[in-house]
Amino acid sequence: MKSCIDPKWEKIHEEKEWGQYPTEYTIRFIARNYYGVKDRSKVRMLDYGCGGGSHTWYLAREGFDVWAFDGAPSAIHNVELRMQREKLNAHLAVCDALKLPYEDGFFDAVIDSYCVTMNTAVEGRKMYQEIYRILKEGGALQTAQFGKNTDGYWTGTRIEENTWTEVDNIQLHDVGKIHFTDKDEMENMLKEIGFTSINVDTILYTDRGVKIEQIIACAYKPKKEQTI
Repeated sequence: MKSCIDPKWEKIHEEKEWGQYPTEYTIRFIARNYYGVKDRSKVRMLDYGCGGGSHTWYLAREGFDVWAFDGAPSAIHNVELRMQREKLNAHLAVCDALKLPYEDGFFDAVIDSYCVTMNTAVEGRKMYQEIYRILKEGGALQTAQFGKNTDGYWTGTRIEENTWTEVDNIQLHDVGKIHFTDKDEMENMLKEIGFTSINVDTILYTDRGVKIEQIIACAYKPKKEQTI
């Protein structure tokens, strides 16, 4: 299977810090689903394509059994240093999102914060299939992608339908390919893979005048007795 690792991200993580604090919607997702668990150390969570490790750091501070990977060695190196400085623990790995080393049904939850969206639609579907595989029955996914109302959509170099590179957006111009989605595409893809109880929200805001749309989905791998 072809690798999805883009060497651009190694350069990005070598040169600057990338995301040090968790997103508000991820904190809400974790709080709603897992803050009531008595022993958080038994809840195994994966920070999927962890980048700067903001969610790795947050989940470790909250006492969960945290695992994280990224395709860029410099990203994992930076996260490892941060965890050491703050005396926190996480299982870190460098690997390809299309070839995950984890066993079937290994995780209680997976957090994807803009890893899947930095790939083509075909690659993204395969990634969600991998996430479905490694989740336990009843396990939860939170995933975030860029929406089509983001400035720069339909600019740059077109790779395929809704996937572009070098987009005309100062914040996203140099990050490689981006697949822009919408609520219907997100929900339909997750449903086709087998997820259930799918909820898709949007956040539309401006940052220094640049419009950003976030498409955020929460979904669950059904238990055997559940029907989709």
